[in-house]
Amino acid sequence: MSSTSVAVERLVSERLLRRVERLSLRVRSLGRGAATGEHHGGGRTSSLELSDHRSYAAGDDFRRVDWNAFARLDTLNVKVAEPQQNVLLHVLVDRSASMEFGSPSKARLAQQIAAYLAYLALTQLDGVRVYALKGSHLARSPRYWGKGQAADALRHVEALDSGRDTDLAASLTAFLASHPERGVVVLLTDLLSPTDYKSRLRQLVAAGFEVALVQVLSDAETSPVLSGNLEIVDSETGQRRRIGATPESLAAYHAALERWQAGIVDDCRALGVRYVPLLADRPIESVVLSDLRRYGLLE
Repeated sequence: MSSTSVAVERLVSERLLRRVERLSLRVRSLGRGAATGEHHGGGRTSSLELSDHRSYAAGDDFRRVDWNAFARLDTLNVKVAEPQQNVLLHVLVDRSASMEFGSPSKARLAQQIAAYLAYLALTQLDGVRVYALKGSHLARSPRYWGKGQAADALRHVEALDSGRDTDLAASLTAFLASHPERGVVVLLTDLLSPTDYKSRLRQLVAAGFEVALVQVLSDAETSPVLSGNLEIVDSETGQRRRIGATPESLAAYHAALERWQAGIVDDCRALGVRYVPLLADRPIESVVLSDLRRYGLLE
């Protein structure tokens, strides 16, 4: 077993890491000033990607001539290539108390996703930073670069500790204030924050970041099985509330949940943010190999 899997065997599996290496982060646009390198994965090693053709001019490299086109058209055309670019991946992980809810917990799935995304980016020679969101505090990892630092990145993700509550708006403000390099932002959260984070997402997009919002909820939150008179406790604020769980109240809860998530879909669509809704009890293999591809985060 490799040193990477020994260090984080409770978080990731070596078998799934190998399968993840064959995927790619799906990036729609790259920020200016990114370094030259490999991005698309799939075993590509060239730092050039075919973009277009133009007519041959004196002094052009004959190795760039499209000889297939010459055979068909009897004209010399040169393949014009543009450098591929590295993308800095910023993985923001909500570590508030509400993320510890469920069995398995929402936090567990969020950390696993963060680990596999970080590993994938590093195998593609992209840079990664991991951020833990706790209250209004933002804890930032070192910048990891290249597959040689994958073990360090995965150990960091595994060691992320939890806090009490999370103010998403304040955390995203702190992220922007840290002057991060432009790239891809993946926010892993249950969105159970009392503050309005939508304006901060708008600022991220306006600043040139490509943003994906991955919402992780537990099955007990989306399909609660409750009955009778109950007292519920907010895991972050400690506030208590007595409720009566009846068929009517559960129906109202489901309707409110659907409206909430439909609003998130609309907001993300308007902002150009990818929205990925997930359940915490879904197997990580299905999440990485199916869900993240179906919602356009991986390909």
